[in-house]
Amino acid sequence: MESVSSCSTPVGSGAGTPDARSTIDTLSEQDEGTMTPPSKNTTPPRQVTVRKGQVDLGVKVCGGNLTGIYVETLEEKSPAGGADGLQPGDFILEFCSVSMRGRTLEEAYVEMLKPAETVTFRVQSRPEDWRRIRNTLGDGFYVRALYDRVGESEQELSFKKDDILYVDDTLPSGNFGYWLAWQLDENAQKLARGQVPSKYMMDQEFPRRCSVTEGKDDGKTVSAAARRSFFRRKLKHRRSGSRDGKDAPAPDSISTDSITYTEECLNLAYQRVQKVESTNRRPVLVLGPLVEPIKDMLVREAPGKYCRCLLEVMKASQQAIERGVKDCLFIDYKRRSGHFDVTTVASIKEIIEKDCHCLIEIAPHAIERLHTVSIYPIVIFIRYKNAKQIKEQKDPVYLRDKVSQKHSKEQFEAAQKMEQEYSKYFTGVVQGGPLSSICTQVMAIVEQEQNEPLWLPDASA
Repeated sequence: MESVSSCSTPVGSGAGTPDARSTIDTLSEQDEGTMTPPSKNTTPPRQVTVRKGQVDLGVKVCGGNLTGIYVETLEEKSPAGGADGLQPGDFILEFCSVSMRGRTLEEAYVEMLKPAETVTFRVQSRPEDWRRIRNTLGDGFYVRALYDRVGESEQELSFKKDDILYVDDTLPSGNFGYWLAWQLDENAQKLARGQVPSKYMMDQEFPRRCSVTEGKDDGKTVSAAARRSFFRRKLKHRRSGSRDGKDAPAPDSISTDSITYTEECLNLAYQRVQKVESTNRRPVLVLGPLVEPIKDMLVREAPGKYCRCLLEVMKASQQAIERGVKDCLFIDYKRRSGHFDVTTVASIKEIIEKDCHCLIEIAPHAIERLHTVSIYPIVIFIRYKNAKQIKEQKDPVYLRDKVSQKHSKEQFEAAQKMEQEYSKYFTGVVQGGPLSSICTQVMAIVEQEQNEPLWLPDASA
C-alpha cells in the first residue's frame, strides 16, 4: 500500500535488529497515547479543504499514536497538493473535524477512508519533527489478548488469552489488516516480535455481532466504495516481493463494510490496557463467605503487613453521605441505627502510606470508585463448593461459633450471585477449605500480585 507508510521493520519471531529494538524500547518508555511534544519552530495551524469526489487524494502518511500523524509525501497529481494544499512534514491535527491526537496509523488511515465529497485537513507545518520521526516506529500501545492464537509460521506470533502484547506497528509495510507486536513476559519484558491480526481484521471473524448492512450509514462504518476511492493502491509488485506483504490481504479484498467502531466489537479480540506502577502495598479486598475470620487471621499471622481499614462513624444525612461519595471522599457506607459506617479515601491512603496492605470492607460495586481515585485493590474471592462446606468450617481461635445451616445457605447463595455479577474484578480465586489453608493461599496471591505489573483498561483509548 504505497499511499500509507508505517516505517516498520521486517516481521520476525525474534527481537529484531539492534536499531529497531533500541527505537522500540525508547518509544515504549513514553506514555502511550501521549504524542511527542512539538519543536519550538512551529507555524500557526491552517486549514486545507480538498474536493475529492471520485478521485484519489494520493496522500501518504506516517507516524502513529506516539508521534502524531504526518503527511509523508503527495503524489504528483494529488488534489490535496499545490501551493495552498498539504505539504510533506505537515502535522495533521484534525481530519474532517475529527482529532488525530493519539490515533494509531491504522486508525488514522481508516478514518480517512470514510466517504465524503469534500474533506478538510487542519494541519501545522512541522518539518523538523517530521524528519526526526519519519524513520521511527510511530505507534506504541499495550493490549490484552481476549483470545488464543497459534501462529502458522515463524513470522506469526502465538499467544494465549489474557497475554499482554505491545503493539508497535499498526500498518506494517503499508499492509492493512495486521499488526506487529511484542509478546511480553510476566515482568513486561519483551520476548518475541511477530505478526498478529489487527483488531479490524479480527472484526471479520465475528460477522454476527460486528457486521452492519451495506446500506446503513451511521457515521461509524467505512464502506468498500469509500475505501477504494481514497488512496491509490499499487500492491501487486509489493505483495510478490515481501513475506508480510504476501500474507497480508490486499485492501480491496478486506470488506470494511463489517468494520464497526462499537466498544463491544473492539473488545472481542483486544482490550487496550495501560501499565500502572504500584510502589506501595496495594489494598486487599476479600470477598465471599466467612471473610471476617480470614481477615483476623491475616492481621494476626502477618502483623505490620496487613491492617484493617477502620470504618468511620458519621452522623449525617443520607444526602450528605451520597455527596461525599460523589465528591470521591467516601468509597462505601452502611446505614446503622442513627449513623453511617463509612469507608473513606483518607483512611485507606493513611494505611497505604504506612506500607501496609489495607484490608478494606466495601461492596463489590464500589471497586470502580477506588479506581476513580487511583487505588487498585487486589480482589480475592473465596469459593466454596456448597453450603455444607461452609457449615462445616470451624477454628478454635478465629471461628468459635458454629455456622448455622440457614446462615451457611444464605452465604453460599449470596456468594454465587456475587461471582456471577462481579467476577471481572477478581484478581484471584481461592477454593474453600480449612481457614488456615485459605489464609495461606490469600497471602500467596497478594505477594504474587504485588510484585507483578498492574494492567488496567486504558480509559484514554
